[in-house]
Amino acid sequence: MQYIIGIDIGTTHTKAVVTTTAAEVVAETKAGYPSLQPQPGYHEQDPQQIMQAVIEVLSKAIHAVPGKENIIVVSFSAAMHSMMAVDKQGHPLTNLWTWADTRSQEIVVSLKNTSSGRLLYQQTGTPVHPMSPLCKIAWMRREMQELFAAAHKFISGKEYVIHQLTGQYIIDTALASATGLFDVQTMDWSEEALAFAGIGRDRLSILAEPVNRLPKLKKEYLQLLDLPADTAFIVGGSDGSLANIGAGAVLPGEAALTIGTSGAVRILSDQPVQDAAHRLFNYRLDNKTYLPGGAINNGGILLEWFYETFTDRLQPFDSFLKEFLPQAGAIEPGAEGLIFLPYIHGERAPVWDAAASGMFMGIKAVHTKAHFLRAVLEAVGFSLRQILEALEENKVAINSLYAGGGFIESAEWLRIITDILGKTVNISHDADASAMGAAYMGMKAAGMLKSWEDIKQLVRDKETYKPDAETHAAYQKNYNIYQKLYNCQFQ
Repeated sequence: MQYIIGIDIGTTHTKAVVTTTAAEVVAETKAGYPSLQPQPGYHEQDPQQIMQAVIEVLSKAIHAVPGKENIIVVSFSAAMHSMMAVDKQGHPLTNLWTWADTRSQEIVVSLKNTSSGRLLYQQTGTPVHPMSPLCKIAWMRREMQELFAAAHKFISGKEYVIHQLTGQYIIDTALASATGLFDVQTMDWSEEALAFAGIGRDRLSILAEPVNRLPKLKKEYLQLLDLPADTAFIVGGSDGSLANIGAGAVLPGEAALTIGTSGAVRILSDQPVQDAAHRLFNYRLDNKTYLPGGAINNGGILLEWFYETFTDRLQPFDSFLKEFLPQAGAIEPGAEGLIFLPYIHGERAPVWDAAASGMFMGIKAVHTKAHFLRAVLEAVGFSLRQILEALEENKVAINSLYAGGGFIESAEWLRIITDILGKTVNISHDADASAMGAAYMGMKAAGMLKSWEDIKQLVRDKETYKPDAETHAAYQKNYNIYQKLYNCQFQ
């Protein structure tokens, strides 16, 4: 039997999944690493810790396979929008700045609503926001001039891992399409974006299609992993694009719904979607397929905030969820008029405002802790509904959703999200969707998949949630109010 390994280099963990050629999951493993916040707005990670985690999960995945010669391909997924500077030897000059890093907010304010900002959004498909490596590099040029001048390359966490493994700087076009530096229609670096950042293309990695094979691993890593020298390693793609195919959302009208630490709604399209209000991103899966959608900062991370803020933290977090999610699920839809604007970590779609803040509205004496948690769960649904409706306003048909991320472990939250969105929600498997998508990308690179639609022969839907029309209608009053709360902050 032959095996595929998919690896997802995420924001909190690196995860690996081992599958058969029939997409049967035979092993999963993960390793975590901390985030560093040395001052407000900064969100960093140690790239060497990420590299260690990649080697750890890859080694465990390899040892889960009976016979290393039976591994036909290893493929990578990675979180979007990260950036770090390295010197000529490939040594880090900075930590890795993640998508959550907002230090470049002043750059965003100066660019966002200008003709240059609008042109860059149209070209790159990336909203002008501090998450963007475009803005991170421009900020470094202004605020860290000596370090900027010393930087040989500006790369993502995934590129750092690939360089460590192979000695080459390579970035897939899917990950590049989320940098704000890449023209999603010409499939090349944008000269206008490079000019704004103040760099040449020589300070970025070589572009490669996601199915391209990486150069042979360095001898030290082949020995460390005890792998045959001819084991195929594939560049792979971004976690967002691969979550779509990993969840099975590959046919027209099928969108991926993800709620992990953050959240997103994305759909594959053969045409670009450029929203006049700049609410949506327009990334790439590959050279034939666009990936329009929107991502939110405030997904599952809200549960951690709620736990730390609303409880005495005497019981473990997992025990808290086990006790209170059912209680929140038992509260009537609408939380008896309690509404939460969840922008406590700023927000991406649809407002793209790193300085945004949250609020509760409609608090009454009857509201319990369970009501507040219910309002938090509903708020995530309302945020995702705004993205879904923005896609539909741009003539993107969405008939059903394929769910992934930690929220699928909660039947209560799944029910709330399904009824708020008013769409059928399918769950195909328990494996991490992005890691599974990396495995599918490996299969495509190996010629086992001729098109993404072929995945439908491998995906087996585990559960299906259908919306209740009456409950969906009941949410409308709160949703109408919710949509006005963000602008209330400016009045």
